[in-house]
Amino acid sequence: MSSRFTFYPLFRLSVVLATGIFLSYLLQATDEWVPALLFLFVLSVLLCLLSYHINSYSRRFVFGLSAAGSFMLLGGILYIIACDKVDYQWPSAESVYIGTVTDIPHRKGKTIQATVSVEHLKDTLSHEWKQVNREIMLYWMPDSVQSLKCGDRICFFSRIRKPASDVDFSGFDYGRYLEIQGISGTAIAYAGHWKKLSQAGNPTFTQRALLLREQVVAIYRSWGLSENVLAVVSALTVGDKAELTQDLKATYSAAGASHILALSGLHIGILTMIFSWLLYPLRYVRGGRWIMGVSLVLMLWGFAFLAGLSASVVRAVTMFTIYTLASVVSEERFSGFSALSLAAFLMLLYQPMYLFDISFQLSFVAVFSILLFYPLLSRLFHPRSKIVKYIWNILSLSMAAQLGTLPFVLYYFGAFPAYFLLANLVVAPLSICILSITLLALLLSVYTPWIGNFVAQGVDIAVRILNGAMEQIQHWSGAQITSVYISGWQAVLLSVLLLALWQYWINRRARGLIVFLLCLNVLLVSFVVNSIKDTEDYLYLTRAGIYTKHDRQINELFAVSHIYKVKHICVARLDDGKWKNQQTHHPLSVDYVYICRGFKGSLNDIVSLFHIGRVILDGSLSESSREKLKRECEAVGLDYMDISEKGSYAILL
Repeated sequence: MSSRFTFYPLFRLSVVLATGIFLSYLLQATDEWVPALLFLFVLSVLLCLLSYHINSYSRRFVFGLSAAGSFMLLGGILYIIACDKVDYQWPSAESVYIGTVTDIPHRKGKTIQATVSVEHLKDTLSHEWKQVNREIMLYWMPDSVQSLKCGDRICFFSRIRKPASDVDFSGFDYGRYLEIQGISGTAIAYAGHWKKLSQAGNPTFTQRALLLREQVVAIYRSWGLSENVLAVVSALTVGDKAELTQDLKATYSAAGASHILALSGLHIGILTMIFSWLLYPLRYVRGGRWIMGVSLVLMLWGFAFLAGLSASVVRAVTMFTIYTLASVVSEERFSGFSALSLAAFLMLLYQPMYLFDISFQLSFVAVFSILLFYPLLSRLFHPRSKIVKYIWNILSLSMAAQLGTLPFVLYYFGAFPAYFLLANLVVAPLSICILSITLLALLLSVYTPWIGNFVAQGVDIAVRILNGAMEQIQHWSGAQITSVYISGWQAVLLSVLLLALWQYWINRRARGLIVFLLCLNVLLVSFVVNSIKDTEDYLYLTRAGIYTKHDRQINELFAVSHIYKVKHICVARLDDGKWKNQQTHHPLSVDYVYICRGFKGSLNDIVSLFHIGRVILDGSLSESSREKLKRECEAVGLDYMDISEKGSYAILL
């Protein structure tokens, strides 16, 4: 690979397209900007066409700048269009909606959750049906008579809200996350407020893929696998993470192997290797190179369909498809860097929101980092033993991927697994083994179920070994370094530092070393400034619990009595009926009464128990309950705050 990856036109186009998307997001561009951007885009394209035939070398930059400007403006326009497809002004009151369940319903606590494509809503004034065509996240209370599956049509009565965002508390913008996924709102339908419609629509191609994935998971269940084994097999082979528990996720995260539970480029790479071995004899027949390439692509897309056509799988299969077909067509071997750039470019053209998807970022950065650093790391050591060479290649691959993703991991998660190299020595061979045996067992289960069940015992053994190894690594001292968050600017500096290190490693020029040392010094200074800067402590009231936050470190508080005392602040969380009809001669002084879903009774029941500073009404309360409590607060002269839109309430300690 050239030491200057800007030589690749696809890379430059992908960068300027992504820049245009990011600038539109940063400037909060709306559809009012589209006419002006379209005008500038047309001018840039015309200038690009006029300057294409310029022969003077000193003026060739005009073509490059106009081409870059065209794709940057295109990125901005595509982002605005994508946002417009998601954004919708939902009615403020409860309304009747008709939609279709577009994915597999999963249980979430007492409710069942699935994505629903809302087609129509009934206007409360004119009683006419209005077209909507937006997707929402719907939670509904289960019904003993009727149930829903992917592809079913549903009529429900509820209030749809825009997803609440709470960046200040957790650093995770849930509303932004759902927007990236194409979700326009969230709603809950209580028992008796939803009904399955008799007429079912024709399932889409994606819905057929999801239903097939459910059938595959049902076969896994028929093998009699334990819960944790079933969860890992489902996640590793078909990308179904519904069975994964928080403890299991934490185990793999602490060991540095959480990537194995997210079906993506690693798994597609393993499958490509397995399928290539199976198809290798085709090379010896006439036109075998073409037959092998096309067969490999068809097998990969067949697996993508089996895995439910999830975004991460489609992304990885797209990249491997481009690489495989281009390698067949071109006389010289197609560059993996070009395949990566083209895949990113095409996916951003299709869906600009992918740029803000964490899995998209980590996936492409990991592959990009492997292409940069793996050749350098693998050449540092030349063992003669094949076993030692195999181990060193796995370690080099793991180190290369971790180097590139380090800024993103520290920025988003603030944690780093200390034993990721050892974990990947176990994960790499076992993941190949699990994928191979599982696919074989599935194939046999279709024709000879008893042989398939027998082969599945090998899957059970391999996954138990994998789970046991990850649990062992998790319990080692210092397995995970936590609370090492960095800011966005520090992440950018760290990324530039790593690129400068790679550049200097390649050509040994002073310029690369100067940039590396400059970034290193600025980064160290920023760490020192952050360490001496005073950081305020906050107490957060959220529907998930009550937390304290220092900088980006979050700790959850527990109290059996539901009375929380933090420094000079006292909070009473009310989410049940034990306060109803209670009396006391000595009311407790509390700064805040936090009322959540599950509270039974009225404000009169708690006024006699507490001297209240302010009442906080959580978004988990129904609309009618919140309005009732607001009226009661006004009647007795109590200050109150409704946090249904924001999602949490912050108190400075």
